[in-house]
Amino acid sequence: MADLGKSEDYEEDVWEDDYFDEGALDEMEDLAEIEELEAKQVAWRQQMASAMESGDPVNGLPQGLRMRVGEPETRDEEALSPKTNLDPLPMAATRWEFWLLALVCLVSLCTTVHFTWNHLLSPATAADGQGEVAAAAASTCRQCKAEWWQDFWQWRLKELQGQPSDPPPGMQWEWGNSINNTDWYQSSEEFVDELVRPYADPGLGPVLHLGCGDAPVPELLLRAGFAASTHIDVASQVIEVMRSRYPAKDWPGLDFQLRDFLKSGPPADARYCAVLDKAGIWDWLQEEAPQMLPHLLRLVRQALVPSPAESVYVIATKQTPAELAETLAIVHNREALDFHVEATRRLGNAGVAWGYVLSPL
Repeated sequence: MADLGKSEDYEEDVWEDDYFDEGALDEMEDLAEIEELEAKQVAWRQQMASAMESGDPVNGLPQGLRMRVGEPETRDEEALSPKTNLDPLPMAATRWEFWLLALVCLVSLCTTVHFTWNHLLSPATAADGQGEVAAAAASTCRQCKAEWWQDFWQWRLKELQGQPSDPPPGMQWEWGNSINNTDWYQSSEEFVDELVRPYADPGLGPVLHLGCGDAPVPELLLRAGFAASTHIDVASQVIEVMRSRYPAKDWPGLDFQLRDFLKSGPPADARYCAVLDKAGIWDWLQEEAPQMLPHLLRLVRQALVPSPAESVYVIATKQTPAELAETLAIVHNREALDFHVEATRRLGNAGVAWGYVLSPL
């Protein structure tokens, strides 16, 4: 019987060893680990929920991920040792930084407004106001008015007919003696031969002569090879004189028109190889209405054959080369109208007249 009992115990131990083999034990250990992890997760969720409600720190989170209710995020060291927190910046420093930022913003705003006004809005505004500026300047400019020149030519033509008289009030006669008393410093022939003929190309079109008066420029142009030219003036008396002197049947290439160039601009039916301004609009605008020079140059550019053709603006004036350069620089800075001086000549026998050839850029 004793041997029988030992045999049963042995069989039971063998059965238990067979049941709890190595694989079964591993599975039980894995189940224990899973249960332990699940218990930790439950505890962790409870701790997180408690921290969110109370605002207490949760140990073990990375720095910068502490949870607070109504407070900024803090680091572990700050949560564990509140006394080590840095003191806030002084109020004066905070205000100084605020005003510095405000100043930077103001400067940026001013720069933006300045750029927008000068580079985006000003050209259109300037173009819209050109007529108003010209009209305002013309209202105070005596020689800008057709009436002034009509009175002038009425007086001068009477003198040429042998009826000398005093000039109208406010007029000054300083052109000196010449062949017909109105050829400014006897410089017309020199003006055409040394400035117009070498630099103007008759193949580009006709010539436009501003403020022609009764100078002999029309026939001089024909002799120089310019078969077609238009001569305009604001005084009806002098246009009648020129039409009588150069009848169309004998001078088919010459055209004389009553026209105010500053008000009406160039004739619309042609572009010109050269615009001539001999002791005319350019010269007297210098004295009475220099603010109208940009307006004049815009009209001249409109009259000329456009680039790349080499059309020119030829002027005779009392301005010295230095004075002309200063005037062109002012016009460039204000209106961005660029003209290049191609040639400079002294004109006449009085030593005070200058001729210039200008080309638009």
